[in-house]
Amino acid sequence: MAIEIKKVAVVGGGTMGRQIALNAAIGGVETYLTDSFPGVLDKVAAWSKEYLNGRVAKGKMDSAAAEAVSKRFHLVPKLKDAVADADLVIEAIVENLDAKKELFANIEKVCKDSTIIVSNSSTFPPSLMAVALKKPERMANLHYFNPALHMALVEVVVGPQSGKETIDALVAFAGKIGKTPLTVRKEIEGFVVNRILQAITNEAWFLVENGYATYQDIDAGAEKGLGHPMGPFRTLDLAGLDTILDIRTAKYKASGCKEELRPPKLLAELVGKGHCGRKSGQGFYKYDK
Repeated sequence: MAIEIKKVAVVGGGTMGRQIALNAAIGGVETYLTDSFPGVLDKVAAWSKEYLNGRVAKGKMDSAAAEAVSKRFHLVPKLKDAVADADLVIEAIVENLDAKKELFANIEKVCKDSTIIVSNSSTFPPSLMAVALKKPERMANLHYFNPALHMALVEVVVGPQSGKETIDALVAFAGKIGKTPLTVRKEIEGFVVNRILQAITNEAWFLVENGYATYQDIDAGAEKGLGHPMGPFRTLDLAGLDTILDIRTAKYKASGCKEELRPPKLLAELVGKGHCGRKSGQGFYKYDK
């Protein structure tokens, strides 16, 4: 019997988690967001109210619809309360494999036997995380793109352990909340979209670090020469330079510290200064917060 996703729990109230959760609520799904860090849910409450009010003010949502979304968007401090009756749990915490595996094991202890458990990770394929579960067939990746509220694509990543019912339910869920699902039919590092982006970005880093062009000129080339809506460095700012550094550092260490995979010095310097991109007000470019 097909699994219908009527209730979603999102674990992690950071930039991606809160957007993933609110997107589900806007899509008509009862959604529960939880985070273990004190104060995060208070910030999410203020952010969601501001976002919905802004949509109403711009005429993109009427007040009745915004109120209905608010009633479907639940913020709960305890993991157990968020996931207990969920049909789908989406993990959106830090890109740390051990932390994710520990979380998945804890989720499985308190959720239903039929609950699908997925990661938003762009780094770790589902098979690496599924080892933490007693029912690994319930695990896949549901990879959103930033900003998750507005980007139309999600990648449904199939692991060797992923059950067909799990994948079918995720594809249907993506359509229900207004996303286009791209099914990655076999695990591969970086999945599909980020592999394409990584190839472009690696060449962009090479050109900058070796003095062939500035990052501004490279962005102009991608935008005005290739027709991309954003150049690679504007895209990095949008994704979050700290997140990009974490991902590249993890890959560098996993490779045994191969020199060709060392994170770019400029990236580390910017993050070290607190310049994490659009979310911090400055990355390669400056932004109004």
